[in-house]
This record gives sequence, structure tokens and C-alpha cells, in this order.
Amino acid sequence: MTVLCAGPDTGGRDACQGDSGGPLVCPAESGRGPWVVLGITSWGKGCGRSWANNSIRPPSGRGSPGVFTDVRLLLPWIKQKLRQADERQRGTSKSRLCSVKDGPVADIEGVIRNPTLPGDYYDNNELCLWRISVPPGYSILLEFEDFNLENDSYCRFDRLTVSAGSHRPVGIFCGSVLHGSVLLNQHATLLFSSDISNVGSGFVIRHRAVQGRTDPGCGMTVLVEDQTDIYSPYYPQSYSNDCVLRWVIHAPHGYVVKLDFVDMELEESDRCLYDSLTVLGDLEQTEEIAVLCAGSVPPPVLSYHNVMVLQFTSDSSVTHRGFRATLTFISHADLYGENKLGVGGQRDIWPSHREDLTAKRHKTSYVNLDAADPDVQFSRNRIMTYQGDMDQKSTRDPRIHMDMDSDDEDYSGESSGTQ
Repeated sequence: MTVLCAGPDTGGRDACQGDSGGPLVCPAESGRGPWVVLGITSWGKGCGRSWANNSIRPPSGRGSPGVFTDVRLLLPWIKQKLRQADERQRGTSKSRLCSVKDGPVADIEGVIRNPTLPGDYYDNNELCLWRISVPPGYSILLEFEDFNLENDSYCRFDRLTVSAGSHRPVGIFCGSVLHGSVLLNQHATLLFSSDISNVGSGFVIRHRAVQGRTDPGCGMTVLVEDQTDIYSPYYPQSYSNDCVLRWVIHAPHGYVVKLDFVDMELEESDRCLYDSLTVLGDLEQTEEIAVLCAGSVPPPVLSYHNVMVLQFTSDSSVTHRGFRATLTFISHADLYGENKLGVGGQRDIWPSHREDLTAKRHKTSYVNLDAADPDVQFSRNRIMTYQGDMDQKSTRDPRIHMDMDSDDEDYSGESSGTQ
């Protein structure tokens, strides 16, 4: 996600030793316009060596494309450093990198918009930062009233990042879909960044302070930082159709999140295509841990690190009671102890080897515990296995479908620059 690769698979054209830190430049707008920096020379395997037939070569003879840091993905960080230098020089929090008013916001309610006037477009190369704070005992509710940014499936270019405080991201938003509302704690940060191409009509976000307990509803993204209960909307009554609700859970550093289910009744479907609860390992939604549906209580689920994202979705027909689960935070020391048994003596859904924690992307289990087909597919040597018996409360055989990537070759080679 932070690099780009360049060069033909036949080799012959590449950066080499001594080029590290140098630029990869390209003409903007398909050959027209100014030249822009897209990459910073990072590393490679050999200088200009082909990698077309790596699988049949010895490790010492394998090549790779030139690997460059993707400057577009680091633009927010670069702009933050420029902004900090600008603020120190000018002695003000107003930065020339933002065309609208940004900075601290301490009002009980208000509106944040970019651009200022409807019908306009925000500027290229912007960095806007709003820090919202409300009195103790209040939470911050952000309501999206309009939203239109450059569309990208990974939100790599123009994007709005919403965080609790400064360092706990809750949502990264782009495209042209309204995102409902976001419920945070006492302090929130909104960081908007745009690159050098393709702008949109921007966003209008209303913020207000809310007091007391607010039950999350459809269309919300909710920050969770405590060990508490999580349940579907209206539980134990039936949830509604066409509902999307997300919880972003941040445990303290050095802890993982454990999800223990108390009750589960969702619409049954093959591969959980209709109503489901998806457990994700990251905010970008690239690491699916499990997708759950049907009517039996699943075994506990553990996160990969201190962040877990839950996304509940329902379609336009058939609703049920929903689910209820309990969140607990487990320290790494306790996790890697001898006793890893979950509730009722069950083993957790967890990578089978400790060293696999850095190689889990796109390993998804679809768990439909009420499926009539007793076929069970296990991959015991890969991550995300069931380690032990399934839920003793279910009298039916479980059906589990695992999607696994092919193994990546693990090799080390010479570097064409600094790592």
C-alpha cells in the first residue's frame, strides 16, 4: 500500500545502487502538462535483472521491478510537515495549504464545509485540519450532509480521515456516497487531503455535542474504546432491513480484542451473502477475519492487533433477532500463555502460528453454523483455523468455507538501495 513498482519484467531498465532517495518523475495528464514526482527510489533485487522466470531460478539469480515509495500516498504526511514549518514561521495555525477556514473548533454545534460555497470545487494539493473538542461528559456526533471526493476504492488520493484524538482513526472516507454519521469521544480530528488531480464538490459535515448514552443505529460508525457489550440495532427485537452499522474498536497498545458471542440469529445464506456480521482486522477493510451468519453461537474471535472493526449489514428482506457479543481486551503476555481457551473451553478463531501474524491478508472464514451440509473444510497448516471443538450448544455439524491465498515465496536478496 505504500510502494509502486516500475520497469519491464524482461529487465534492462531500473534504478541502481546510489539512486536511493532520487525521484521517479512522470509527465502529468497522460504525457501533457508538467512533470511530477510520483516515486522515491527505495530498493530492488538486482539492477535491471529480469524477474519473468523467478520461479525456476535460484534465489541469487532472481530479479524484481524497481520499488519506489509512492509519493501520492505520503502526501498527507509531507503536507503536515510543510504545514508545521509554515505555522512555526508565521506564528499562526492558519495554513496556506487549506483554502477554507480550519483549525480548533470548540463550539457545541456547527458545520464544517469545503469548499465554502455550494457549487464550487475544493482545490488540489490541500491539507485541512479541524480539531473538535466538547465538554467532559459529552460525545461528538458527526453527520454527513453532503460528500463528494475523488473516487478510489482504497481512498489513496483525496480523502477525509476522522480520528478520535489525533492517533486513533475511525474512518477514511472518499468517493461520492453519504456516510451517515460518526459517534466519537470528547475529542475528534478531521484531516482532509487532496492530491494534484481530479477534484470534487467537497463535503458538508454537521457536528454537535451529545450527552448520555446513544444507542447506535443504522448508518452509523461508532468508536469503542472500552470493554463492553456490542449488539445489533433494536436487539433483542428484530433488526431492520437495509441496515449498515460499523463499530471501530481500539484496545490499548499491547492488547488484542476478543469477541465473545452471547447470542446470534441472522438470516441464513450460503457464504453469508445476505445478512451478516463481518469481523475485520483493519480500518481499510483489507483483512477479513470472519464473516458470520445464521442462528448458532459462534466461537470467540480474536483480532490480529489492537484494532478490530465490526460491520453488520442486512439486505431488503427477512430480519431476525440479531446478535449480542462481549468485548474484552487481552494483553499479549496473557495471549501467548499456555491457556488460550475461550468461553466454555472452546478454542478461539486465531492464526495457528504466532509467526503468521504478519501474513493474514484476505484469509476469510465464512461461518454458517446452521447449514445443513455437514461438509467441513479445514486448512490446518494455514492461518485462521478452528483449534478445538466447535460450540457444544449446536447439535448440527458446522460448515466452514476458507478462502486462502497461494503461498508467497520467502526470499531475501541484494538491495539496489537502502531498505
